[in-house]
Amino acid sequence: MPVHNLMEDVVKACLKELMNAQPQLQTIDENQQSDIMAITLNRLPAKYVSTASGEVFAKTQLRMQTETDVYRELANAIDKVLNSKRPAELMEKKE
Repeated sequence: MPVHNLMEDVVKACLKELMNAQPQLQTIDENQQSDIMAITLNRLPAKYVSTASGEVFAKTQLRMQTETDVYRELANAIDKVLNSKRPAELMEKKE
């Protein structure tokens, strides 16, 4: 098994849960999701595993211990991405 950052799985699952639970977030497109995940992951510590048994153990421990931090950072990242003028600025440059 290649080395894998489990935090990516946790952040992706939490983002999906948020999007399903809050109708106003269901309009977030794939690019915005990627931006949100990148911002969130950059603000959280990485948790790497290299074996399947390590992954199972770490996922159980990681989800319980860090879920609050993940949701806090996701909320900050969602706010930043949804309130960013970046997409409009990029579209203006292309024209």
